[in-house]
This record gives sequence, C-alpha cells and structure tokens, in this order.
Amino acid sequence: MAEKHHILVVDDSIAIVNSLQSILSISGFNVDKAYNACEAMRKLHNGHYDLVISDIEMPGTSGLEFLSMIREEFGRQIDVILMTGYLEQDYFIEAIRLGASDFIRKPIDTKQIVNSIRELFYRRRNMDDITEFYSQLDKITLCFDLNAAKFSKYAISKIFSSYLQRYFKIDPKTLNELLVCLDEMIYNAYIHGTLGLSPQERSLPHEELIQVIEKRFADPKIKNRKVELTLTIDNLNKEIEISVKDDGGGFDHENWLKMVRNEQILDIKEYGRGLVMLYHLSDELSFENDGRLIRIRKKVANPIPDEHS
Repeated sequence: MAEKHHILVVDDSIAIVNSLQSILSISGFNVDKAYNACEAMRKLHNGHYDLVISDIEMPGTSGLEFLSMIREEFGRQIDVILMTGYLEQDYFIEAIRLGASDFIRKPIDTKQIVNSIRELFYRRRNMDDITEFYSQLDKITLCFDLNAAKFSKYAISKIFSSYLQRYFKIDPKTLNELLVCLDEMIYNAYIHGTLGLSPQERSLPHEELIQVIEKRFADPKIKNRKVELTLTIDNLNKEIEISVKDDGGGFDHENWLKMVRNEQILDIKEYGRGLVMLYHLSDELSFENDGRLIRIRKKVANPIPDEHS
C-alpha cells in the first residue's frame, strides 16, 4: 500500500479546520491542523508535510506572509494551496510570485479541493521521477554561454538556487555559501573581466557608473565579449564545482593568492573583498587563462539524493 501524503491545514476558523481534516482524512490523506502561521511553522520545522493548505486572511501573519516564510525556509519542497473568500488581482499576482501551488475559494467545494490535491501530488510524482534520474548519474555538468552585455539582466544566483533546491539536497548553509561565491564570480567576470572598470570608476555614483558601462559596451570588442558559466555536480566525490570564464584581460592571480593568504580581509583593496570570500568560502580556489577563468570546488554532504531519501 502506498504511503499516505501528509497535509497541514492552517486556518483561524476551528470549524473550517475540523471540516477539512474530516474531508481529507476520508479521502485517504494524513491531516494535521494549526490555527495560525506561527503554530504552523513550528509543526513544519518538527515534522514532514507534503502540502500546506492555508487561509489567506488570517489575523497576525497573513497567508501571503506565511507562504513567503515557507518558500524562504523550505524552497519548493512543500506545495501550498491558499484558501480565500475573495481573490483580488493584487492578491492573486503576489501569491503567484511567492509560489502558490493553487487557490481554493470559500465556501470550499469538497470535490474541487480533493481533485486539486491529487493533481498536485501527481505532478510531484513526475518531479520525483526527474530527481530519481539525477540520482543515478555520477556527474552532471551544465554549461551556459551568455553575451556579457546581457549578463547583468539575469539574477543568475536565484536561477541556480531554484534549480539546486528543486533537484538536490544541499544544506542551507552550504547552498548559501555556494551562491555567495557564484555572485562574486559573476561580478568579477562582468565588472573586471568584461568591462575592465578601475577602482575609481566602480566608486562613481550610480548614474555616472551606468554611463561609463554604456560607453564601454559601445565598443564592439567589449560588446561581443561572452561569459561562460559551468556548474558540475559530482556525486561520486560529493562536491560541487563552479567555474566562470570571461573574455577580459585577466589579472595577476598568483600575486593575489599570495596576498590574500597573508593579509587581513579589510586590507585587500585591489580586487575587493569579494574575491577574498571565494578563498574562505570554498574548499579549493584556482585560476586559469591568466585569471580569466575562476574555479571553485566545495564538498557537500549529499549533493544528489539517493532513491530512498
């Protein structure tokens, strides 16, 4: 017999919570209940739930704030259905942005909510199939080749964060350290490698800095430069490798490494404190192509979950 899914129902109305618990239990789900967001968060931290069904209009922490807290702490691991007596456009758009899985109007249609839940779990099973596929691979490498002029338009670290949280099990501390390193590597490739901005130019007021950047990209040689980003997840060696390559002029990376080993972070000025973070947050830092390629490696406890996770 398949394991039952665990659902947490959150509403300040005792009648609604009890009614949903009865309906969903009859439909074959394990159901727990909470009467506000704070109580619900405690239960989420102490137990395992596949789905949260929450009212939007709750006193204290609202359903939207609660949804935001879930996404911040648990990523997309838990589906969230929001219940509401009315659904204004602003609420709807904000809930979509925060990652709501579905919406149910009050008064609740029993058939509708059960069908919605079953559809979500069906989609989740398909997602689990992808994760299981990843679990069979010894190594995964993703390579992105982007025009540098368009590179700054994308929140690369957020894209990678979403991807890693969806398909891999990485503890929050390690994931955050990887994303900090990724941000710095991209910044270095864009500001130093692609644009070649001097410390004086980087300290200009925002409006003046934008003008300098636009002037740089008016040069066809700079406009056509590219940034190559590679992510490798090695399950055999339990490590993640990130490399960023740019078409700039490089820098004296050997001297920089000597400097960072001997100086305090606050004394590092030529290339900024960001690069120093790479040295301290990664397990291995290396440079190639005269500093145009930066590579970090970081050990992770279990990058790809096994099929029994």
